[in-house]
Amino acid sequence: MKMTTLFLATAGFCLLATAAPGQTTGGQGTTNQGAVMQDTPSGTAPGARSTPLGDAEFVRRAVTANRFEIEEAQLALAQGADPRLKEFARTMVLDHGAALKDLESAARMAGVTLPDKKFDETHQAKINAISRKKGADFDQQYRADQRQAHDDAIALLSAYQQSGKSEQLRAWAIKALPVVRQHRDAIGALNTQ
Repeated sequence: MKMTTLFLATAGFCLLATAAPGQTTGGQGTTNQGAVMQDTPSGTAPGARSTPLGDAEFVRRAVTANRFEIEEAQLALAQGADPRLKEFARTMVLDHGAALKDLESAARMAGVTLPDKKFDETHQAKINAISRKKGADFDQQYRADQRQAHDDAIALLSAYQQSGKSEQLRAWAIKALPVVRQHRDAIGALNTQ
């Protein structure tokens, strides 16, 4: 819970707020969409309650997130225009490739079966959409996708770090979280330049 409070205070992002999904927080009129994302598996209606994030679901979502980062970064290297974004993309390929390898190892040690290599509908739609763009249009979409992907990954890692059952997977989440935060800060800096 301290990490949630710290994250909210420093990032100003409501993904990890503690109100129930669909409720307003502190009378400010904002809904807690982060709790929906954090607690609700993909394909579940927003606002629906689900059980805490299990090991297999965490691995599925974390593997998908890393594969998505790598796939979009490879597209950025081929189709982007901004040299700073291409450098960021090179870092994404290296860091998320290493993170994926470590995650796969931790999942095997935890006895969790790895998901197939296909993306879920949401990630595949994003890949399909951005793959049709080039140059400045691509760069704009890549920045937006990366900001959202890293915010989502921070929420996922933070949630599992706090409530995950597998020690191997929790250790991986603890190791991965600062790197993902660095990536989010880097893309944020590129968005303001």
